[in-house]
Amino acid sequence: MNLSIPPIGNHSLTAVLPILSHSFEGLEVLLSPFLVPSDTIREVILICPQTILSDARRALKEILSYSDTFEHPNLSLLPYTSSSFYNSTLTSAVFRVRTEWVLVLDDHGLQGLSSGQKAYLLSPLSISLPVGPNGFLRFPANSSRILATSDLEPAEYLIPPFVAPAHLFPRTFSHLADSDPWLAFGVHVAKTHLEMIGGLVLPSDISNLNCCEQYSRLPSLEMTQIEHNPIRILSADNDGRTQKRPASASGRFALVVPHLEDLHAFMHVVCRLQSVGHTVSVLLYQASPSDTMYCSSEDCTLQCLTLSHTVPTFHNWLDSLDASPDVVFALDVQDFLSVTFTMVLLHEPYRKITLIRLPRADVPHSDWIGSLTLLELRNWNIPEITISVITDHRPHSLQRLLTSLSRARYFGERIRLRINLEQTADLETLRVIQDFEWPHGDVFVHHRVIHAGLLPAVVESWYPNSNDSYGLLLEDDIEVSPLFFAWIKMTVLRYRYGGPENISPSVFGISLYQQKIIELRPEGRRSFDARALFTTDGIPNPSTPYLSQIPCSWGAVYFPEHWREFHDYLSIRLSEYSMKIHENVVPDIRSNKWAKSWKKYFIELVYLRGYVMLYPNYANFTSLSINHLEIGSHVKDQPEEEYLRKKALFMLPLMPLANASVPLCPGLLDLPEQKLPSLFSLPVLDLMGKLSSAADLLERGTKRRTELTGCSATNSLTYDARELMCLQEFT
Repeated sequence: MNLSIPPIGNHSLTAVLPILSHSFEGLEVLLSPFLVPSDTIREVILICPQTILSDARRALKEILSYSDTFEHPNLSLLPYTSSSFYNSTLTSAVFRVRTEWVLVLDDHGLQGLSSGQKAYLLSPLSISLPVGPNGFLRFPANSSRILATSDLEPAEYLIPPFVAPAHLFPRTFSHLADSDPWLAFGVHVAKTHLEMIGGLVLPSDISNLNCCEQYSRLPSLEMTQIEHNPIRILSADNDGRTQKRPASASGRFALVVPHLEDLHAFMHVVCRLQSVGHTVSVLLYQASPSDTMYCSSEDCTLQCLTLSHTVPTFHNWLDSLDASPDVVFALDVQDFLSVTFTMVLLHEPYRKITLIRLPRADVPHSDWIGSLTLLELRNWNIPEITISVITDHRPHSLQRLLTSLSRARYFGERIRLRINLEQTADLETLRVIQDFEWPHGDVFVHHRVIHAGLLPAVVESWYPNSNDSYGLLLEDDIEVSPLFFAWIKMTVLRYRYGGPENISPSVFGISLYQQKIIELRPEGRRSFDARALFTTDGIPNPSTPYLSQIPCSWGAVYFPEHWREFHDYLSIRLSEYSMKIHENVVPDIRSNKWAKSWKKYFIELVYLRGYVMLYPNYANFTSLSINHLEIGSHVKDQPEEEYLRKKALFMLPLMPLANASVPLCPGLLDLPEQKLPSLFSLPVLDLMGKLSSAADLLERGTKRRTELTGCSATNSLTYDARELMCLQEFT
């Protein structure tokens, strides 16, 4: 056995072994390999169902009492509540370990393996891929097991037992395929390896194993042999002439997709990018040799390439381009080429390329992406969106909200979901959360032990971890459009990561809800129509989005700097350190009576600072979120007729996905010039819904600050509530 690859270090391996009810009879035999002194194994984590935890403890205690030595690895038990939580518990076990390597076993342990295979798994070599005796290749209808004879053989995936570096395991298995987690794990591993290998199969006889030479010569996957065949996408009226590449292209984009049909689906994006002067290159890497390789578009002409003998890989294709692209669009699929994208782009000279992966099902709804600038698209992967749901004991409302979130499009993004439960949440609400599946990212559930009320429930539901962290706050009576996330992504990229003309420290967030009622006037609620207001006032584009001082609580994204400042401001106000809690900060406004509302205090902050929030302004009040105005903290029980009348004031149509059956519904790009306007061209409204200006809002706030605190008129936007209230010494 060639040992030029070194063994793993001492006590650098943790074994994870499942125990089931039928395991008790042979548990001592199952554990015997781990009840002896070991130089490599530090700990053995036993995973078992919660229902047999007590029996497992008794059996383990009895077995250990008979052991001849106390120098064996540490043993611990980790229970799971049901079979559906096995994968997440296994992952939790992996992340509990403090070793560099993990031995993943099934409920048979090391039984049935050859002595050589057992010896290897207990004292493995430091190979950076999973290694085990059971490896498979996939075929369209089934999988085929690989039989390794004398050397390590590459496989697409392994099943336990196998040993692997701990860092290969994803943070959770929830975004892998629940039906076959080991297949999905193999695909995940392949993404990290240039040879696209999910693991190595260990032969039964390892005495002649020449592992390092074999490992250094792992074969590249064969590329589908497609003749080098440039294709053109022809305009219907260009008589076959190829459109010239714009000489003044401001950016370079690449589209890498398997099929011609995928290119057709992307046409609305790439044609828009080309129309504004960008260069677009296309690679079709699974094109059929019999394909005519021609398609037409009324909007643009593109030149495309396929893989060939001279350009067999994505890496080779990038090298063949005149210059490296700024952005690469690809599908979020797992195939022989796409799994290499991330690894290739980790290396020079491609490390500055932005990779944007979109699920195939989302591409038809991605026309808005073409409206973004090069700078905005290069920042695609920087913002981190957390959805924070606030709920109590309205299970049907919560179910409706979660269902609408599940049906939305996320364009390949990983989204954290926080669910914040009040102490009084009922069993049905808890059941709704337990049964909910979220494939788009991590889920965190916070359940209060002491009732706190809506103000802390909202304010403490999310806190930014960086200046690229954004919180979407949703109370449980909200419902969202399937395109709500597209609106968030489009606006955040434009007004937080675009050019300097589109960024202002005064903008504190983005509303999903379209205002139809102004609630803050002293005389009470008044209807509001932004388009009618802008038309009357002679604003050139009445359909434009706009900026308003009113903070939205019916579906809105809050920016990190402003939310941190609000936390500090609220602490100062509730402490009564600077003024009594009953003192009115904003003159003549209805929210002064909302003693238990977080919005009362946020309104105070935006008034003093001159802050504003972006609002949509689509036709027919079409919105990205709606509020069902259900009985709760701020909506009291009342006669049905009055309740329905009040509810009708706030109900709006949700923006649907583009559909031929509803052709007249507004879409995301129903904007002036089919793109988001520059920030400084947007109308500005005050808390009463009246047209104003950023300078006027700042002047009003500064004047009121001086009246309240006696401070000088200086009011710099430092996001520092202590500075705002002249309380630098406040802690």
